[in-house]
Amino acid sequence: MGGVKMETYPKYYIEIIIYLIRILFLIKGINYLIIEDFYFALISFSSIVLTFFSFIYFKLFKKTLDNKLNLSVVIFIFISLYLGTLSGFYKFTWWDTMLHFVSGIILGFFSIDILQNLIKDKNLLKKLPKKFIFLYIISFVALGCVLWEIYEFAIDSLLGLDMQGSSFTGVTDTMIDLIAGTLGGMLTAFTNYHKISESINSN
Repeated sequence: MGGVKMETYPKYYIEIIIYLIRILFLIKGINYLIIEDFYFALISFSSIVLTFFSFIYFKLFKKTLDNKLNLSVVIFIFISLYLGTLSGFYKFTWWDTMLHFVSGIILGFFSIDILQNLIKDKNLLKKLPKKFIFLYIISFVALGCVLWEIYEFAIDSLLGLDMQGSSFTGVTDTMIDLIAGTLGGMLTAFTNYHKISESINSN
């Protein structure tokens, strides 16, 4: 099959998708440089750097890169920044809420992985109540959503933008974003409720 082993297909395809996304951001960035729109050029090139987030994260914890989690992060960056910011998809009223919901799901999975890395003692992990882990996931995701809103507020204040939509929605958009992100985290917690202990104990 073209010199590619069957078992390498999933990873092989994931790498192709990630590289294609980086190329799309690169093309966008170059186009914005040509028309001297340096703000969007900066977003384009910064997005390429962001696609390495998972790689850096797993390197810091000295773990094997989780290809599926890595792909989910890169795709989120693509739909958020390439489609949303650079291609104008934020004109759809449901787009921002959908992104925050998806981000909540991704943050939920990262919270589980971080817990596994921070608590090395497997015996201690086994003693953690599932309800505690459930609340931990939701709290982690909620904190992530709050930090994102702080980031948007800071950018709006420093650059005179309106990422939070405060000029026409007041705090409504911010609250919807926080709720959507938290619901995404709750979905991750609910769907993994009976798998969390097994997942932790197997690592």
